[in-house]
Amino acid sequence: MTELVLCGINYHFVPVAIRERFTIPESCLGHALEALKRLPHIKEAAILSTCNRTEVYALVSDIQAGWEEIESFFTSAQTVIDHGALKPNFRLLREDVALHLLRVAAGLDSMVVGEGQILHQVKAAHQAALSSGAAGPMLDSLFKFAISCGKRVRSETSMGRRAVSISSAAVELGRELLGNLSGKSVLVIGAGKMGQICLKLLLCDNSGGSVFVANRSQERIDRFLNNNVRNLDRLKVIQDFGQRHLAATQADLVIVASSAAEHVLNFEALKNARQKQGSKPPLKIIDIAVPRNVDPEIAQLEQVNLYNADDLSTIVNRNLAERESLVSEAEKIVFAILKDFQNWQRNLLVVPTIAHLREKIEAIRQAQMEKSCTTGQDTKGPTDKEDLEEISRAIVNQILHHPTKQLKATSDYEILRQQAEALRVLFDLDPISTNQLSKSKAKRKSVLVKH
Repeated sequence: MTELVLCGINYHFVPVAIRERFTIPESCLGHALEALKRLPHIKEAAILSTCNRTEVYALVSDIQAGWEEIESFFTSAQTVIDHGALKPNFRLLREDVALHLLRVAAGLDSMVVGEGQILHQVKAAHQAALSSGAAGPMLDSLFKFAISCGKRVRSETSMGRRAVSISSAAVELGRELLGNLSGKSVLVIGAGKMGQICLKLLLCDNSGGSVFVANRSQERIDRFLNNNVRNLDRLKVIQDFGQRHLAATQADLVIVASSAAEHVLNFEALKNARQKQGSKPPLKIIDIAVPRNVDPEIAQLEQVNLYNADDLSTIVNRNLAERESLVSEAEKIVFAILKDFQNWQRNLLVVPTIAHLREKIEAIRQAQMEKSCTTGQDTKGPTDKEDLEEISRAIVNQILHHPTKQLKATSDYEILRQQAEALRVLFDLDPISTNQLSKSKAKRKSVLVKH
């Protein structure tokens, strides 16, 4: 029998300095999933890697062996020397895996509760797992339930209307650090999704401060400039990305939201730029990229304060009581969909097992009917045969009634697995095939439609 497991790290237990070493870029997901597929005990796999987490969801044939193989995968995926010191320390099993992913997709397990980008990331992880062939019927269904959960939370609760993001938390932190943005100069490095959110929020601010953007690719900046964004006249583009350190020295606040694999603000370069400038005005830098894109040594520079994603906790924990009320609305949807997923899992065992059991006993009944009719063909007429048919069918139904009723009534999934497996062993039934899992998937489409 296979088991659903989760192994990885997230912001609850691990600081950004460690999380960044486990991050798997989107461009590398396909190769990583191929590596997981080759591990002997991994039957299905999916990877969710964001700034807050790198988690491997898997269907394994043996729990302990599966966890060990996933840990070895993490080790081989790292690019740092101290492999032995860095291991995933977050594990979940069976229905806890499903509950966790549902909460993640709903934005309930994010550093900033309700942030909207995570649902897109869950969708991308699902698509990558399907494209690589790493996800099978179990993970495909689990991720579809999770995506449905995320959509419902955003459409049916106030969580969606009050949703924030890491980017918005960074802008709010910057506003607090500077008092307000009136007359201030803010540089955003990076024009990807997070950077564009920062730019929109800064431009919508009515303080009238100056906003600058620097990005390695001019194409992304051009796309942003073509959007219908308020106050675009306040935005100034740093045409030469190589001048970013000089631009940083002239800003009051720098928000780094790029997706580079290396530092885009370097210690020596920023130090030299500030020395050339002569005066050293206070500079606040907020690095929300994972892996970090600002050299941590920059915090040693005079009059420079460096913050990273983990320093957003002051924003995250604000208005906790209000956030709790939003969470309770979303949790009701999460647990309703968890029940739907559990019912789907139960049907995955119950329906094929009952069908196989009935087929087995029906085959025995028909064989005995044929034998009885052949042996007594001189004495048994059509009426006798019909009576025998009716009696034998009644006996079969009586025999199957209790085990069928028992399987359908069992709510504990592990007990149900044991009962189904016992029936398969006792009656020598075939194991559930992938084809049957696919058929069971169709049965739950009606469940998702109403959501």
